[in-house]
Amino acid sequence: MKVLQEMTAVRLLQLKAIKFQPKNPFVWANGWNAPMYCDDRKVLSYPKMRDFIRLELARVIAEMYPDADIIAGVATNAIAHGVLVAQQLSMPFVYVHPQPKDHGLENQIEGDLRPRQSVVIVEIQVNTGENILKVVEAIRNNGCKVLGVVTIFDYCFAATKRKLDKIDVSLTSLTNIETVLRHAFAMDLIDEEQKQIIEQWQHNPAKWEK
Repeated sequence: MKVLQEMTAVRLLQLKAIKFQPKNPFVWANGWNAPMYCDDRKVLSYPKMRDFIRLELARVIAEMYPDADIIAGVATNAIAHGVLVAQQLSMPFVYVHPQPKDHGLENQIEGDLRPRQSVVIVEIQVNTGENILKVVEAIRNNGCKVLGVVTIFDYCFAATKRKLDKIDVSLTSLTNIETVLRHAFAMDLIDEEQKQIIEQWQHNPAKWEK
């Protein structure tokens, strides 16, 4: 996995899918200030990078979860990547909303997920982990087993790891914040001061002040 994490980090940085603004932080949807932002959606616009992510996510799933019956994408951001991976593996696909819809059939799980199926969840990045918790709960309430979660990028927040450990869900990422920061520094995309600021934020993102 280490080689894969290095390769993925370099490719995301070259694609400019990861941006750094320690002195002018981004604001996340949950209200947190963040000195970096991972825009994994850019991957979909570049066929070679899209193929790389599709093949590597599929390879990880095939190697780690050979007993998987179905792929579940976290709605909405991971639907596209989830479909690509399911197609690569010739497996069924569903996608799961963090909350049930408030219209139509009011589904939370879209597609045919049958009880007792073994599920691998595909996400594009993991930060707070709240959406994953809700998706796991919905799948388990449907009478299915969650084998694990695979993602492109992991912020490696300690609180998120504790949440996933508590519900007994493993997480595998193609790359992570430590690997990305190391390569960003080597590529002169950030300097030592900026790197330290981002590392401080990563250790306590909820209480970080710009």
